[in-house]
Amino acid sequence: MKYILNIAILCVMATACNSNVFFDESKKINKEKWNYNEKVMFELNVLDTVSKYNFAVNLRHTTDYPYSNILFFITTIYPDRSVTQRDTIECYVANSDGSWKGKGSSKIKDNRFWFARNVQFPQKGQYTFEIEQATRDTNLVGVSDVGLHIERSFANQK
Repeated sequence: MKYILNIAILCVMATACNSNVFFDESKKINKEKWNYNEKVMFELNVLDTVSKYNFAVNLRHTTDYPYSNILFFITTIYPDRSVTQRDTIECYVANSDGSWKGKGSSKIKDNRFWFARNVQFPQKGQYTFEIEQATRDTNLVGVSDVGLHIERSFANQK
């Protein structure tokens, strides 16, 4: 009984720590070969245009990934479709000595790359985020999952 109670308390504590997560979704890359024409799309409904948010890309790759960095194009399509924003982001998955960054043991590595902080959504409604690989490879090998992570930012809020 004591064992079950301790596990329940740990579960409650773990979920309480992530209460600022607004959106977190990842999608699998087919056969760990990400074609440069393939867009990974995320849609979310936003009702709050006052709060500020931090944005990150989640990346899961294998040790077969051939480079020390990865480039992304991230396109944001606003609810009224009249405004589109496109950013290019470079993320380093390996250290200068060749060792992998990120978490994980064995062949799989998980990374989170923050690319925007303290951002407000300017419009209410459905946003679409498109993530594309921006390397020169037609089929980028070793990438198994790509995700979008958004957390509520508590910095500089009143």
